[in-house]
Amino acid sequence: MSKQEREIIWVVTNTNGLKEAEKIGRAALKLRLISCFSIFPKIKSVYYWPPKSNKLETSKGPMLVLESFEKNYTKIQKLIKEMHSDKVPLIGIWEIENVNPDFYRWMRGR
Repeated sequence: MSKQEREIIWVVTNTNGLKEAEKIGRAALKLRLISCFSIFPKIKSVYYWPPKSNKLETSKGPMLVLESFEKNYTKIQKLIKEMHSDKVPLIGIWEIENVNPDFYRWMRGR
């Protein structure tokens, strides 16, 4: 496996609704920071809010997955922070390995 085939990442972020996920995904796509995005419905998230309180919150906002290259992560992270309605959104990376060469070439050519 070449280094190039290891540089593909999925940037994941929680969102507060389908409109927010779509808006962030389309903005990243328009800027050519990503090759595509996917929106996954979330059944439920449960957490304490505010932190260190005893108050449980529940949300159902979808998870947005942005397919890109590692070199674009900082710009994608900045875009999400600017567009996201949460003060502290989850933004993370899944490294995607063993990508077939044809798919890698498609991503490079977008």
